Amino acid sequence: MLRKLNISSIVVLMAFALASLFFVVVAPVANGQAVQKLINFQQPSRSVAMDLAPFLSDSKKPKVALFRSRQTRNYVTNDTLMVGDAVYYWELLLLGLRVPFRMIDERDINGGIDNDFTVVIMPATEALSSRQKRRVRDYVRKGGGLIASGRFGYFDEEGNTDDGTFFSDLFGAEQLTDIPAQRYGFLQSLDGNTPLANGIPMGYHLNIAAQTPLTVARVTDGTSAGRFITYDPKDQSKFDGYTTILYREYDKGRAVWMRFNPQDVSREKEPQENYQRLIVNALGELARTTSVAFSPWPDAKPAAFSVAAMAAAGFDPQTYLEGLTKMLDILETQQIPGSFYLASSEVHAFQDQMVRMNQLGEIGLTAENDFVLFGQPMEVQRDRILTARQQLGVQEIHGVYPPAGFFDGNTIRAMEDIGGDYLLLPSQPSMAPGVIDWWAKVDYRERLDLEDLLPPEEEAMPLFIPGQEGVPTTPMTTEAIKNLPDPLSIIPVSEGLAKTFMKSYEITRRARGYYVLPYYPETYAARSLQAADFEATIAQAKREGAWIVPVSDVLTWWRKRDQIRPVIAALGKDEMHLDLINDSETPISRVVLEIRGDRDQYKKLKIAGGEGKVVWVEETETTMVFLPEMAVGVNRVTLTW
Repeated sequence: MLRKLNISSIVVLMAFALASLFFVVVAPVANGQAVQKLINFQQPSRSVAMDLAPFLSDSKKPKVALFRSRQTRNYVTNDTLMVGDAVYYWELLLLGLRVPFRMIDERDINGGIDNDFTVVIMPATEALSSRQKRRVRDYVRKGGGLIASGRFGYFDEEGNTDDGTFFSDLFGAEQLTDIPAQRYGFLQSLDGNTPLANGIPMGYHLNIAAQTPLTVARVTDGTSAGRFITYDPKDQSKFDGYTTILYREYDKGRAVWMRFNPQDVSREKEPQENYQRLIVNALGELARTTSVAFSPWPDAKPAAFSVAAMAAAGFDPQTYLEGLTKMLDILETQQIPGSFYLASSEVHAFQDQMVRMNQLGEIGLTAENDFVLFGQPMEVQRDRILTARQQLGVQEIHGVYPPAGFFDGNTIRAMEDIGGDYLLLPSQPSMAPGVIDWWAKVDYRERLDLEDLLPPEEEAMPLFIPGQEGVPTTPMTTEAIKNLPDPLSIIPVSEGLAKTFMKSYEITRRARGYYVLPYYPETYAARSLQAADFEATIAQAKREGAWIVPVSDVLTWWRKRDQIRPVIAALGKDEMHLDLINDSETPISRVVLEIRGDRDQYKKLKIAGGEGKVVWVEETETTMVFLPEMAVGVNRVTLTW
């Protein structure tokens, strides 16, 4: 029986209706570039803080210019909407971010770009005269920031093809169009090797709509901010070395190029959040504002690295024993730990190897044999994992690699039921641990009654806020948070990243990411090419100072690091006060801050009255602050220069 509506409920419903009506009336015909509620300039992501007060303070004299290319629209493109659409969606994005900007066109740059503009955004600017190209170069050379997109400067003002020197000089890369078209779109990774990816999972893949014609860049002297990735892995070799995002220091200025525009990025929530973080990072970096970010790995290690022994389909005892023994020999020689996810019915037969694995690292779980869990009831999947746990004598479940990497919603429910921390999964789109979206994989609503879905009669529902659906007006209590199911993490295994372990590691190293090297003892014989590749790769990672630990150590660090957020409490001419807020229940150590500003602004940074170490990195104009243990709660750090 339905409850009666009281006065407060009626008021709330009217508010819902009015808000919804307003939203429908003002929304444009095309999809809007809605700014996600988790994105703002002061803290674009949890692990990053930026001071953009000077950048946004004077709305009467905007420091951002948005360029509309009349020449491209009139003389170059057959797509009459290309320029208008690109500019329109950039307008929506800047308005959503509350960034003051001014529209400009060719008349505003022919005599020289106004130095009051800190950043100039030039979307879909394919046609530029020789004079206009000089103006753009002069602007960046003197310290300006440029964001360009599309086939930038590919033609002159009359539509004649450029010789490519303008783009090459400005971005340190070749602009290429004679490559296979990707009619359904492509993926672009966001690597952690530039400040553009601060607070974005390393190697995150943006899903980009098809570009016509497809234009990519091949770096010569600039920096690629990520890799071009095809939907079909079989075609990837044709695009190795290509990118659609560039970052370049050009004399006193900085420039960013992207092949795509805001409307080309997937409308899903996660891609939009990370794309908008990319734009906020770009604006802040080009404007040389102060940014504070956490280094992804302890002690600012260049990458994280784990060796994972995993079960392959089929079982040949002789090959299995030979391959496993060789692997353990290599790990012992290199003094490298490992994580072992092997079917218990197979590995249990080799007790000596079990002892060696326990001494070398950690024992994870898969199941009692290599038959997949996918498609089986939750109770069956849970019992198969628990059987493996009993056979292996594992006291604590570090994590599970489902046989062959196949899982479904019942696998997640089984993991929740047994208290598992993570699933190890192949071919994931990021080089960092992530979290499984419960509601996307498992429908838990079957556990709720109708009364659970309705608010108490005396309790008013929160008002609807466009763009913030379902966001409560008050924070959850500590007790309510503790009653939520623990998040189940996914650890990405970099299978298929490249044809060899060494090349996969090099890609991950450039991205500052996390490489889980998958090793199959049943498949790789002791004297195989794979075994030699494996040995050379772990030796290289060790030489380069990668953080080499078992998988569960990486996950533990990642979760703790994600519980600390930096806040710029105050910033003066010669000092900065930071609040590092540890929201977890335990202290965390080995945390490093990466601080950037206007060129060498923080070159002589010092920690005032506290412990720690400061290192200036000339190549990246970054100050690294190595901090002592971060206690639970607020940790105040004062920096002077």
